[in-house]
Amino acid sequence: FRVIGLFTHGFLAGYAVWNIIVIYILAGSQLSTVSNLLQQYKTLAYPAQSLFYLLLSISTVSAFDRIDLAKASVALRGFLTLDPAAVAAFLYFAALILSLSQQMTCDRINLYTPPSENGSIWTTGTEEEIVQPWIVVNLVVSILVGASWIFLSYRPELD
Repeated sequence: FRVIGLFTHGFLAGYAVWNIIVIYILAGSQLSTVSNLLQQYKTLAYPAQSLFYLLLSISTVSAFDRIDLAKASVALRGFLTLDPAAVAAFLYFAALILSLSQQMTCDRINLYTPPSENGSIWTTGTEEEIVQPWIVVNLVVSILVGASWIFLSYRPELD
């Protein structure tokens, strides 16, 4: 499981960087083209998030597998002494919680139709205020995943 976990950590880190780059390119300079982001990203929203959740779940389990949770004092000491595996497990868990907290916005992006069309769940002028926090949380999740990957790839033989 460790080899699969290492591969998943690296793939997730690269995928998170790709995802945030695509989001920022589609959003434009200073988030000037949020409607373009919504129109273009809506076809990617569910497949991208599904793959991201799968990779993030496997990576989180793999990171927690490296620390001894059966002995709470050992696990806590590992975290307090900044053991790379314990810190990475915490960062992956935080990234998973943050990512799951944005699922409703991802659902709305997947169902995007311009506010001018009949039956749209988006009201005129609210796109930016809804999407901007989603973009920021995705950036934070990407940073957490990248930092976790660095911590775990620094000493891949650690188990």
